[in-house]
Amino acid sequence: MSGDGRPTIREGLLFTEDRMLSERIRRTVVHWPLEITVRDRWTGWGEVPEDCRLILFDRSTMGPVELSDTSLRLVLSGSGEELVEALESFLFLREPFSVAVGIEHLLHVKCRQYLTAVSSLREAGSAYSFFVSLLDRLLLPGALEVAQGNQQRASRILGISRNTFRNKMKMLDAGGATRIDK
Repeated sequence: MSGDGRPTIREGLLFTEDRMLSERIRRTVVHWPLEITVRDRWTGWGEVPEDCRLILFDRSTMGPVELSDTSLRLVLSGSGEELVEALESFLFLREPFSVAVGIEHLLHVKCRQYLTAVSSLREAGSAYSFFVSLLDRLLLPGALEVAQGNQQRASRILGISRNTFRNKMKMLDAGGATRIDK
């Protein structure tokens, strides 16, 4: 059990012959209480430990697999990056606000979703400006709140000059996103 009373996944098995995919999966779960063991072939449920609750099958390197197991296990299958995306979605939905996740993982998943959604749009350059303005709208007022309204402290928290902080806050205020106390 984790500290908050929820069960943790202690072990997962990945069945693949693709070493690049297994390395990608390991990087995906680095912020999670999940240890992935890689096996290059499937010989049946007899080789799966009782405490293993997550099983990943790479369809591009594994043959047909009989999935008639009656115990409670999550089985994800896919080919290459499709399998990585299925695992990311599962991990994100399982504990979306867990401190174990790490902000980099959350941003990675959300950025990929956004970029995929806008990839067919004709307007070039909108994704970068969207994320920069989004970070400004989140970080600047947040730092000001943490600094209890002190702009000098807020600018130090963010690692920018007070003038840059003040100018960005004015731009946000002009856009109606927030108000600054003068």
